[in-house]
Amino acid sequence: MSKYSSGISTKLAGIAMLLLASTILAACGSPSAPPPTDSQKSDVAKKSVDDFVAAAKKKPKEAAQNLTILMESLDAYANEFEGPYIELRDAAKELLSLYQSSAAKDKIDAQLEVLQQKANSLASAN
Repeated sequence: MSKYSSGISTKLAGIAMLLLASTILAACGSPSAPPPTDSQKSDVAKKSVDDFVAAAKKKPKEAAQNLTILMESLDAYANEFEGPYIELRDAAKELLSLYQSSAAKDKIDAQLEVLQQKANSLASAN
């Protein structure tokens, strides 16, 4: 494992923890802490996907591991906020399946594009 791979994994794990913590805090926080707006939720999800896609293109051998970490956040978002977050999570699940089956690079690249489009549509919907 290179010195950069642990940094990407750590960054994605940090993002996953931040998303999970913000979801928990929003659900049981004090009355003075308003829940995240739709725009804030979509911005965080989009940034997470953007970071993953960029890392996956630079280091494809580490992408499946990084996607597994990202899936934790996407699952939480899909369960909590539903709607387009379910589509985003499902696109990521399909990509993970392609990585696990050692699919051809063109299929993986196409699904990376689908994932990116789903993330972009979250941000443009707000």
